[in-house]
Amino acid sequence: MKEPCPKFRPDLESSPIHESGGEKNIVLKDPVSEKYFRLSRWEYELLKILDGTITAEEAVTRLKSSGQFYSTEDARLIISKAAQAGLLLGTGFGTVKFQKELGQRLVDAKRSRRLAGMYFMFIPLFNPDKFLEKTIRLYRLVANKWTISMLALLAPGAVYIGLLAAMSKDSEFLFFFNFHNLLYLWVTLGITKLAHEFAHAYRAKSFGLRVPQMGVAFLIFFPCLYCNTTQAWQLADRKERISISVAGIVAEGALAILASYVWYFSRPGVLNSLAFYLMAVSFVSTVLFNANPLMRYDGYYILSDLLGVTNLSSKSLSYMRFLFMKGVMGLQGIQNPAVTPKETLIFTTYGISALLYRAFLYFAIVMGVYYRFNKLIGVILALIGLLALVLLPMARGIKNLYLKRAEIHINPKGAAIFSSVLLVALLILLKPMSSKTVYPCYLDSTLSQKITVPLQTSISKVHIRDGQPTQKDSLLLQLDPTLLELDLYKKRVDCLTTKIQVELLLLDDKEMSKAAEKLVESEQLEHETKLLETDLALAKSGIVAPFSGVVTRLDYRVQNGFQPGKGTVVGELKSNKDCVIRILVPESDRNKVFKGQTVHVWFPVRSGRIYSDKVEQIMPYSEKDLRNSPFSSRFGGEIATEPKSETLRDAPLDAQYVCNIPFDNKDGLQLGLTGRCAVESPRKSLLSRFLSSGARAFNRESLL
Repeated sequence: MKEPCPKFRPDLESSPIHESGGEKNIVLKDPVSEKYFRLSRWEYELLKILDGTITAEEAVTRLKSSGQFYSTEDARLIISKAAQAGLLLGTGFGTVKFQKELGQRLVDAKRSRRLAGMYFMFIPLFNPDKFLEKTIRLYRLVANKWTISMLALLAPGAVYIGLLAAMSKDSEFLFFFNFHNLLYLWVTLGITKLAHEFAHAYRAKSFGLRVPQMGVAFLIFFPCLYCNTTQAWQLADRKERISISVAGIVAEGALAILASYVWYFSRPGVLNSLAFYLMAVSFVSTVLFNANPLMRYDGYYILSDLLGVTNLSSKSLSYMRFLFMKGVMGLQGIQNPAVTPKETLIFTTYGISALLYRAFLYFAIVMGVYYRFNKLIGVILALIGLLALVLLPMARGIKNLYLKRAEIHINPKGAAIFSSVLLVALLILLKPMSSKTVYPCYLDSTLSQKITVPLQTSISKVHIRDGQPTQKDSLLLQLDPTLLELDLYKKRVDCLTTKIQVELLLLDDKEMSKAAEKLVESEQLEHETKLLETDLALAKSGIVAPFSGVVTRLDYRVQNGFQPGKGTVVGELKSNKDCVIRILVPESDRNKVFKGQTVHVWFPVRSGRIYSDKVEQIMPYSEKDLRNSPFSSRFGGEIATEPKSETLRDAPLDAQYVCNIPFDNKDGLQLGLTGRCAVESPRKSLLSRFLSSGARAFNRESLL
């Protein structure tokens, strides 16, 4: 059989790179598949002379005449690897059968990309290249070694401040979680992402690269910015490529450092809250997304360059496929992307991690899409996502195995290892396990009394302050009796005058008929006089505590001379003996808590105190109950609220339930003390929890 004459694809783009040990390699870019291939210069020199007119043996002879020596076996191995990677034309991999299979795989891949495209859409908006050229000097003024050094010095303090923020019990910075302040949050998030993407763009531009696109990416229908710096692969020095990927992370890190100091040294308010939000978002975005090597963001490209492996994700998944198809099913002719033991270790570690992460990510995408929309649209989009990301790839794999069923020869050792892994995974999924869910709670009282000023007079003396314990019949407020004494004096004069008028009318026969009307007026004045005398006595005696307790709330305006108005509530008194622990549970977790269930409550007293008791009552937590609650986001609490009216400023965004637990306050804990309550769920397997949560999700609304 005549040996084929392969041809090196002329459409491939090449760029030299310098490795850390001084070695020079070549990176090839396939413009069709958008994949990259790293070759040694020794391999590249052989492939590039293949013009479709010479065989592998003739190529070896031609290179030998120019002082480059290859064995025929090495040359054929290099050509075989390149052919399987799709870098050559006219090879054995160009047969009708192979091309048909390759074409079908491309069609299937395009179909999956079209279906999944609705979840990962990129819309270019403008070409920033000229703008970057004109403003690159401004970037260099900010991004230099002095700035980096200053940020490095500030970083330890920022980390300390971040830990303080995470452990803070006051949490006044969280007040902004309501619709009124969403605009500020979106602006802050936009600034963060602009800084991130422009850092990539300017860094790439500083190395002379073009930045042809900037635009908006929609990831699961969530908009975010993106910058096209794909030309970075052309840079020969991998340190330069890594610096482009790191630039966005450094930019967000710088914002997080500066925001942490602004948060720490500013007073509670919009600026303080936004600084905390910027600090938190920058940290979460950097750690969980940008620096995550399992997602195709900055961390992935940094890891690829550090390891010196192009197409790390696709090669790792191909290696997993190779292990299964050849190691378990015994199929021959399956390409092994791992050439060295180092690559074997890298692909195994990354491949397993990527598979587990993909399973989690796909499930999160399906459920996230469902929750973002109403039931009908959510179900349709979630099913499309399930079809595109899970079912179609599985169907293609099963179909491929079916077509090659005649070539399958089960490898007993590989099948045993694979079965063991599946068995362990199944046992983990089916093993019943208990879990705990933590909810916010606070100490309250079942006996409370509003402190009101019952008279139209001013306060002359205040005997209490917010948080002060009081005894029964102790004086809370003294009222100024001056105005009441004056009103009483006037009323007594009016009453005496009316009585005299009645007596005079009775002496005159002509006016005697008017005496009855005047007598009624006199009696009315006497009644009003007695009421004023009662009010005066109350003012002189002051407002006293009806029971022993604690002043849990006192109007800051309550001071000497303040006149609140008749019947105005100026504070609240609660008994510290008739106590109850109130646990706030969102409606989505209502099924986890039931009456009579034992729960564990932790309060931050000294080194922490834990109390256990049973749930006595569960009822809806109405909007009025959350008014002025320590858990309202308006006061720094963790339950997101929104203002609906002047009287209803703490309406929860999500429905809440309150679970009451009777509490014997023997330790004299302060009323209003906030803590955490751990609710232990019944023992259930991971599979059972997954099915239950899925069933609850798809039944959260009325049936279609």
